[in-house]
This record gives sequence, C-alpha cells and structure tokens, in this order.
Amino acid sequence: MKTIFFLPVLLISLWCNAQDGLYPYAEKNKWGLTNKNRKVIIEPQFDSIHLFEGEYARVESNKKVGLIHASGKIVYPCSYADIPFVSPNGMAIAKVMKGYILLDPSTGKQKGTLVFELPGMMPMSKTANLLIAKKEGEVGIVNMTTGEPVSKRFPYDDAEFFDEKTLKDYVIVNKNDKYGVVEALTGREIIPISYSEIKGASDGSQDLIKASTDDERVVYFDATGKPASAAVAKAAKKAEDDMDKKSSGAALNDDSKKDLHIYKLANEKWRITLEERLFQKPKVLDSIDINGYTLLEYMSYHAYLNKYPGKIKAVKNGKAGVIDMKGNVLIPLIYDNVAYREDNIGHYAYIETKVGNRVGVIPAESMVELKKPVLAQVIDEDVNRQALLVQIASGNRGYMDKKTGEVYIPGYKE
Repeated sequence: MKTIFFLPVLLISLWCNAQDGLYPYAEKNKWGLTNKNRKVIIEPQFDSIHLFEGEYARVESNKKVGLIHASGKIVYPCSYADIPFVSPNGMAIAKVMKGYILLDPSTGKQKGTLVFELPGMMPMSKTANLLIAKKEGEVGIVNMTTGEPVSKRFPYDDAEFFDEKTLKDYVIVNKNDKYGVVEALTGREIIPISYSEIKGASDGSQDLIKASTDDERVVYFDATGKPASAAVAKAAKKAEDDMDKKSSGAALNDDSKKDLHIYKLANEKWRITLEERLFQKPKVLDSIDINGYTLLEYMSYHAYLNKYPGKIKAVKNGKAGVIDMKGNVLIPLIYDNVAYREDNIGHYAYIETKVGNRVGVIPAESMVELKKPVLAQVIDEDVNRQALLVQIASGNRGYMDKKTGEVYIPGYKE
C-alpha cells in the first residue's frame, strides 16, 4: 500500500494524556500555551512544550528541562538534564549530574536527599505514589510522598509493578533469580521469594497473581495475596488458554494483498483496476475504463474503508481533484494540486488541497472539507489533542482541531 507520511516533529513528544483545552503555540520559534478561546496562558518563552500528562507538561529551554502546570505556573525551572517521569500530583523524577532525584511541586526543589539510578523503563507506579529505584546495584521501593525508601536498605536485585490496577498496592520483586511479591508501602512480604515467575492473571471477573515454580507447578493468589480456591484457579487457567487460542488463531486479512492500479491507455483514456497480486501474478478483481483526464495518479487504497476505499488524483484543464475507483468525483477539480497525507502510524489521513502557496485539509475518512487552503503547512498530527500541528501565514505555529477546523493560535484570523 503506497502512502506519503507526515514529516516527523521532534519537539512534540507523545505523553499519555493531554490536558483538555490547552494548546502549545509558537512565535519566532518560542513556545507558549493557549486555550480554546485563544487566551494566552503562558507567553512564548520555551524551545518546546511537550504534551500534558494529567495537569503537567515538560518544557525545554537551552537544552534543559523543566515542568509547567496547566494553570500557567512554572513548577520546576528548566535546569535539569531530563524529567523522565511525573506523577499525577506533580512529584517528578529529574536527572542531575550524579544520578536522579525526586522533585516536590510544593517547593519546586528536591524532595529529601536521595540520589539514585533507574532500574527500568517504567519505575513509577501508575496509580500509587511509589518509585522503584536502584542504588549501588541494589533495588528498592521509594515512597515519593516522604522521599525515603520503604525499607532502610535496598534489598532486591530487581522489582516491577503489576499492570493490573487492583494489584497497585503490591510489587513483584526478584532476588537470586527467584520472584515474590511484597506490599509496596511497607515492604512486607506477602508471597515468598521462591518462584521462577510471577505475573498478573485473571479468572474473568477479578485480577489474580499467578506464581510458577521450577517444576511448572502453578499457584494462583487473589489481590490480597491469599491462595485462590481450586475453582478460581481453574477459571484462571481456562481464561489464559482461551486467550492463547484466540491469539494463535488470528488470521491475516486477505485484503492486505489487494491494491488499486492505474494504467494509461491512449490520449486521455485510462483503466483503473483492483488487483490481488500473489507472487507477481496479478488477479484482476474489478476494472473500469474512463476518459477525459490529462492525469490520473494513485493516492491510496484501504479495503477497510467501506465508503471511500480508493482515492485517485485526477487532473483536467490544469485543475486537480479526487475521484474514486468507479470514476465518481469525490473532491471537485478546482485546486492547483491535491496530495494524500498519512501519519507514520496510521492514526490520521487527509487530502491536502493547494491553491497557490496555501494548503487546506479534507479528512480522508469523511471527504468533507475541514479547512480551505489558507494554511502555510500541516506539520504533524497530535493524537492526544485530536488536533493537527499547523503553520499559518504569519509563520506562527499551533494546533487545529481535527473535527471543527478551529485554529488555536492567539490572534489568528482567516
């Protein structure tokens, strides 16, 4: 399947959840913050503003990182090498020369005196204010509220949080290649460190802990660390087997072998075909001949789009538009150019329309004009904000809502 990808934008990182109604915008390469009413929340002053995680977002200035709040307050100044993790209440992990430290939003400074290393990619609990940290090669659990380790020492070789929310109060720990479970806030052992593997499980109605031994014996525990009943264990085993069967039985979509092809016959005559190609041998599934166009050019084909699976650039009398595989006009031939654009992970696709040096947007799914050709360029998509990063005629950059076409840049007028 042929596609044209958005240009990557390095200054926007993909954090988990965007704060609703807040949008970075740039003037003269400095980024500030505005809202849906285009009111300035933070004046342009940063080299970049990342997506919000809850009410907080990282900002960068002079290659240093800080943190801002959705209210416009600067929580931590841009003085750290990195701030890789932020908790919902603003407690953060920051990288300094000697390692990592905890930052306290109430003071804007370091919480406690602990300097540590990070043992893995996700050291912070998603639901509790807890941190897995490493010091001098040993791993322990840190209470971020106090800034101190749960135990006086770092007793483990490794540790990991459960993904299941109902198991948020517990941590899987490893010592000498054996695994167990401890209570996160106290360090109290609830499942002995004697198993070869421990992971989350489910019986279909509740989260469980599955512990396996070297001799392949399996024990299930409930969310309090107590051994589950035989009936619950049986249901958990069945749920796991059903999931494995479902995964292994997933078939490839045969539509992936289908694609749209265009052949020029003579003068302004063209043939459009839908073909299934198996090892270089085309099988024509559908075909139509049309005429009257000076140019037909492949744009896209997606079988799962029932309404508009195929899109073809068409040119007549020097003007461009879009037709489908049957020759029906989807976008009138009134533009200087049209092009198919798609982000590199398939979240969003649109037809870029162009008149002179200005571009417009027609979403590929609806084929209804979202924005007339008034923009300087569309730079990238922001999945979390459901918006497109655009540049307007003045050179300023900011976001445009993917549903309404509203541009959130202070002072913007069409």
